Amino acid sequence: MNRFLSEKTYLKRLAGGLTILAVIGACGSLGAKIMDEPRPGEKIGLLFASHGDIDDADKELESYIKVSFQKNVGIPLPDWSRNILTNPAYALSVRTVRAQYDIIGATKYRSNSEAQANLITEKLQASLPGAKAYLGYNFTSPFIEETLDVMKRDGITKIVVMNKGAQYSYASSGENHEDALKYFAQNPDYDAEVIGVLSYSDDPRFVNVLAKALDADAKRLFPGVPASEVCLLVGSHGLPQWLINRGDSAITQMQRNVIDLRRALPQYKVYHGFLNDDFFPGAQWVAPKAIDLAPELVSDQCKNVLMDGRLSFTTHHRATLYDLNVEVKNLIEKEVPSARVILAPNFDVDPLFAQLVADLTKESLELQGKTITLKKKGERALRPGSVGSVGTVHNSVTHQEPVRNWSPSPL
Repeated sequence: MNRFLSEKTYLKRLAGGLTILAVIGACGSLGAKIMDEPRPGEKIGLLFASHGDIDDADKELESYIKVSFQKNVGIPLPDWSRNILTNPAYALSVRTVRAQYDIIGATKYRSNSEAQANLITEKLQASLPGAKAYLGYNFTSPFIEETLDVMKRDGITKIVVMNKGAQYSYASSGENHEDALKYFAQNPDYDAEVIGVLSYSDDPRFVNVLAKALDADAKRLFPGVPASEVCLLVGSHGLPQWLINRGDSAITQMQRNVIDLRRALPQYKVYHGFLNDDFFPGAQWVAPKAIDLAPELVSDQCKNVLMDGRLSFTTHHRATLYDLNVEVKNLIEKEVPSARVILAPNFDVDPLFAQLVADLTKESLELQGKTITLKKKGERALRPGSVGSVGTVHNSVTHQEPVRNWSPSPL
């Protein structure tokens, strides 16, 4: 239970006005040793994982909200209370979440992710014949356990589990790894080697790929506009403060990325805000929200605004499509009618990003970068709860000191 509320107070507030927390989602300096080709009998698979998102609110929203409430570690509730509160949580949240999907329509998260996985597979197979990228989600289909069933049928013997977002969080990579561990605990006959990628956010190649994408998009979408007159609003995945207080350093990693991004793109004004589902009562969230930063762009006379979610989302999702492309866009355009506010495309089929993920996968197979061995060949997997539980310490990705020289606005 977080430091702000006692369990009794929290549950009382929840019963009085709960709305679901839907945190949707998301390796350091890596060595050069790369497995050039699979060893005899090995078949390699990348499980590219995330929270997932939905397209059909009529058919999928109820399950999506209820599963999110049951499994999301960002919700500061003990497990015993979740079954009791699932139906009230859904009833009190569905109208808010449904209204957002009614505005943005289908996110196309799955189809865009599938195109992304296909391109990663192509890049992987250039050096690892037979390797394949698979998709698995925490809160919707295909669930991680369903994907692992497919990998088992496909004869995959060596698995890399990597979150689609770059930063480590208990509520992203941690949940991915825990779902994998639960699967192997229930399926001990699947004797694969499993390597988890904790984070790749401080790999300089990640910021380089992001900077190149932003620069290319700014030039393409604002032709003839000097870079000094283009404002970049980088939106990234927010977190409840209680989770940060327990050692979750995803926000720290994002802030470091923003500092590096400003160094890589000094010709642009770079703003950074968070995409928070903070309508969950009683939980204090990281600040500032992107929508709260928007008035500053207005006062700074930003008439050419490129919004981006690739810092922590590799595929567009409700958070970017609604929080950025509806709320922030509408506010700026209302206050500055001549402003052009454009949401950049996501990584999806970006060949540079696909190559980066393929390279990270190959390097992780040799335990390069920030990895953890979830299961060794011929041995049982690690115990569920031992890797992604809130408060677990992972060297260099959790329990980091806050960034002191970060600012949400250009310095």
